[in-house]
Amino acid sequence: MITRSSVKVADPTQSAGKLAIIKNARSLPLRTVLVVPFVLQIFAAVGVVGYLSFRNGQQAVNEVASQLRQEISDRISERVQAYMTFPHQLNQFKANAFELGDLNLQDTARIQRHFWKQLQTFETVSVTYVATPAGDFIGVRRKNEGDFLLQERSELTEGNMNYYAVNKEGERTDLVKVKPKYDPRVRPWYTAATEAKKATWSKIYADFTSKGLGITATQPLYDASGELQAVLGTDLLFSRVNEFLAKLKIGKSGQTFIVERSGALITTSTTAPVYLIKGEETERIPAVNSENVVISLTTKYLQDHFGDLNNIQQSQQLNFQIKGYQQFLQVTPLKDGNGLDWLIVVIIPESDFLEQINANTRTTILLCIAAFTVAIIIGILTARWVTKPILYLNETAKNITKGQWGKIVEINRNDEVGELAHSFKSMAEQLQLSFAEMQALNEELSESKSQLNQILEAVPVGIFVAESSGQPYYINSRAKSLLGKGIVADLNPDEIREEYQIYLAGSNEIYPPEKDPIICAFNGSSVNVDDLEIHKGDRVIPLEAWGTPIYDEKGKVSYAIAAFADITQRKESENLVAEYNHTLEIQVAQRTQELSEALNYLQATQNELIQSEKMAALGQLVAGVAHELNTPLGAIRSSAGNMTKFLGQTLSNLPSLFQSLSTAEAEMFFLLLNKSLQKDMSLTAKEERKLKRSLISELEDQDIDDADDIADTLVDMGIYEAEEFLSLLQNSDRHSILEMAYKLSEIQRGTQTINTATDRASKVVFALKNYARYDSSEAMIQSDIVDGIETVLTLYQNNIKHGVEVLRNFQKIEPILCYADQLNQVWTNLIHNALQAMNNKGTLTIDILQDGNYVKVAVTDSGQGIPAEVIPRIFEPFFTTKPPGEGSGLGLDIVKKIIEKHHGKIEVESVPGKTTFTVFLSANLA
Repeated sequence: MITRSSVKVADPTQSAGKLAIIKNARSLPLRTVLVVPFVLQIFAAVGVVGYLSFRNGQQAVNEVASQLRQEISDRISERVQAYMTFPHQLNQFKANAFELGDLNLQDTARIQRHFWKQLQTFETVSVTYVATPAGDFIGVRRKNEGDFLLQERSELTEGNMNYYAVNKEGERTDLVKVKPKYDPRVRPWYTAATEAKKATWSKIYADFTSKGLGITATQPLYDASGELQAVLGTDLLFSRVNEFLAKLKIGKSGQTFIVERSGALITTSTTAPVYLIKGEETERIPAVNSENVVISLTTKYLQDHFGDLNNIQQSQQLNFQIKGYQQFLQVTPLKDGNGLDWLIVVIIPESDFLEQINANTRTTILLCIAAFTVAIIIGILTARWVTKPILYLNETAKNITKGQWGKIVEINRNDEVGELAHSFKSMAEQLQLSFAEMQALNEELSESKSQLNQILEAVPVGIFVAESSGQPYYINSRAKSLLGKGIVADLNPDEIREEYQIYLAGSNEIYPPEKDPIICAFNGSSVNVDDLEIHKGDRVIPLEAWGTPIYDEKGKVSYAIAAFADITQRKESENLVAEYNHTLEIQVAQRTQELSEALNYLQATQNELIQSEKMAALGQLVAGVAHELNTPLGAIRSSAGNMTKFLGQTLSNLPSLFQSLSTAEAEMFFLLLNKSLQKDMSLTAKEERKLKRSLISELEDQDIDDADDIADTLVDMGIYEAEEFLSLLQNSDRHSILEMAYKLSEIQRGTQTINTATDRASKVVFALKNYARYDSSEAMIQSDIVDGIETVLTLYQNNIKHGVEVLRNFQKIEPILCYADQLNQVWTNLIHNALQAMNNKGTLTIDILQDGNYVKVAVTDSGQGIPAEVIPRIFEPFFTTKPPGEGSGLGLDIVKKIIEKHHGKIEVESVPGKTTFTVFLSANLA
C-alpha cells in the first residue's frame, strides 16, 4: 500500500524532461518500432561475430609472433654459440699440444706449420698465435684472398713483427712486411688473459687487415708451478655471422641484430654498416645511431624501457610502435662461460601477419551491410502487413471519441489482429453502457462538491487549493478577504507569491520558493511556517500557514492545499521580546571589540616569533657557514705558500735555463707548460698508474735514462704521452728542465685555486648577508623565488656536500610580489626539515614551475617519510616528533601562516623514501 510518507516527488524540471522523452518515444510510428529493433538485432549479431573473429585473429597473430620470435632467437643463439666455440677449442688444442710436448716454444717453424694446418681446418678463424712473457710472438694469419702469412717477433727480429709468405708445405718463404716495435705483452688480448688467468674474450676491435670487426679468444698457459709460460690467442671475424643473419628469414620484413651491453652494434641482418672507416681508423657505430631506422628506434626503446641495457638479464618479449605501426620485439641475452655478454634482438612488424585478418574484416563489413539492407526490406514489409489493420482500429477509436457509436469498422481476419478487432467491438458496446452510468455519477458528485464548498466557506482560516499544474483551483471567502482577491487564471506555482503579494516577513522580498507551503506540498512535504506577510497597500498582515499535499489513488500529488491565519497579535508580542534582545546585542558588541584588540596583539607577537625562528635557524647554520668560509681560506693560504716557495726557486734559475735551450726546445718547453695546465683532474689513481706504466715503456723504447723518475714528473704535470717532447727529454739537462716546468705549472694552478676559493667565499658571504637582512617595513616587494632558494641552499652547503644530491628543476619564473624575508624563512624551514629527515644523506629535489595563476614550489626528500597518523597534526603549533630540546614545534605552523598571509596554500604527501611539501603562491598578488 502506498502512503503519503513513502512517495517522493521529483524535481519539476527533471519530471518534465522524463515526460518529454516518454512522450517522444510514444509518438514513434508503429512501423518504426517494428523495423528498427529487428534491424538493430541483425546488425548487432553480425557486428559481434565480426568483432570476435577479428579478436581471435589478433590473438592468433600474437601467439604466432611470440613463437616465431622465440624460434628465431633460439636459432641465432645456437648458431652464434657454436660459431664462438671454435676459437676456444682451437686454443685448447694448442694448449694440449704444448702440454704433451708436441710443440716447443723454441721450435718456431714447427709451431707455425701446426698453426697453418689448424687454420685450414677451422675456416671461420682468421688468425691464431702464441706469445710469451719474454715478448716473443709466433702466429699464422689468413689473408682476404685465402692465402696465409706467417708472423714472428723475437730477439732475432730486433723487436719488430715480421710477416712471411708461406708455400704449400707450410714453410716460410719471402719476407712480405715489417711492423716496427711490436710488443704483444701490451696488447689487450694478452693483458685480458693474464688478468683473468683463464680462457676469456678480448674486447671487440676492428681488424687492421680486413677492416672488419673481430674478437680474440685468449687463454693463458701455466706450468706445474703456476708460472706463466705463454698466452694463446685466436682471432675471429664476424663476417660469417653477418652472412647467417642476412640469409635468415624473419617473417616478411623482420630484422635482427646483435648488440653489446654498451649499445655498440656487432652485426645485423641488414645491409646497414656497423662501423665506419675513417682513413686508417675504424670507428664502431652505436645501435641508436644506426642508419637503419628500425635498429635505431628499437635500441632507443629498449634503453628507455629498461633504463640501461645492462638491466636485461633474461629473455623479454615486448610490443612497441614505429611511426604508428605495431612491432613485435624479443631481446635475448647471449652469454658463455668465458665472459661473453651480448644481446640478440629480433623485430617483426605486426603487418606481416595482418593481411588475411584485414581481408576477413572487409568481408565481414560487406556481410553486415548486406544483412542490414535485407533486414530493412523485410522489416518494412512485415510492419506494413501488421500495421494496416491497426490503422483501421485507430479510425474506429476516433469515431467512438466523437460519440459516433454506429461507425465501427469491421475487420474480417482470423489471426490475433482479428481477435483484437472483435474484442474492440465488444469493448465499444460496454463503453457505451459505462458512459451512461458515468453521467449519473457526475450529477451525484456535483451535489457532494456543493456541500464541501459550504463547509470550507464556514471555517475561520483562509483555504487555498492549487492543481498539480500550479493553477489555483479553489479559494474560500476568508482567504479572499486576507489576500484581497480570488482565483487568478493562468498562474504557475512560482507566480502565485508575486500575484498575491506574499513577502518574507520584515522585508520587501517575495517569499522564497523553497519555503513556499504550496511548492513544498507539491514536493510531497507537509510544512508549517510563520515568517510570511501579505502586503495590502499600506497594511502588512503577518500570517502562519500550513501546506499539505493531496494524493490520488496512485500515490501521486494531485492537489496542494494551504491553510493560513492572521497572527498580527502574536507578532506584536514577539516585537516586545526583540527590544530586550537588542540591549543584549549592544553588550555583546562591546565584548567583541575587546577580543579584536587582543587579536591584533597576537598578530604582532606572531611576527616577532617568525623573526625569532629565523634567527634560531641562522644560529644552527653558523658552524656550517664558518666551515664553508674556512675551507676556501685554507685553500688560498696553501696555494699562496706553494706559489711563494716555487717563485723563489724558479726566478733565479729561469734566465739561465732559457739561455741553455735552443729556439725549438724553448717552444717545446712552452708547449709542455700549456699542455700541463690542461691536466685532467678526473683521473683515478689506478688510471694514472696505468698511464705511467705506458709512459715508462715509451721512454725506455727511446733509450732515455731514469725513465721512472721522468714518468713520475710528467704524470704529476698531467702529461701522459711523451712522443712530441722526445727531443726535450733527450736533453742532457732534462731533469732541471722538467723540474722548472713542473714548478711553473704549479704556480699557475695555485693562481686558479685562489680565484676559485675567492669566488666560493664571496658566494657564501653574499648568501649569509641576504638571509640575515630583516625588513621591518612589512611592505611587499617584487622578488625572485629562485634567488631566495639558492640563498638558503648556499647557507646549507656544508650539510649538503657530504652526502646529499640536490636536483634543481627550475622553470623560468618572473618575480612575484611577496614578503621576501618571510618566504626565505619558509624555504629555510622546509630545506632544514628535509635534510634532517635524510640525516644529511640522500636526494633533495626542488621543483619550481608556473601552475596557472600560481607559482608552485615543491621540496622533496628521500628520507624515511612521515607516518600517516602524524600528517594531520604537523601544522599544529608546538607539535613535534623530535626529542625534547631539538625542536619547538613552531616551524611548520609559522610556514603555514606565512603562506596563508600570501593567500597561498601548502600541501604534503609522504611515503617511505619520498616526502614532498608543495607550496602554492599567487603569481598575481596585489
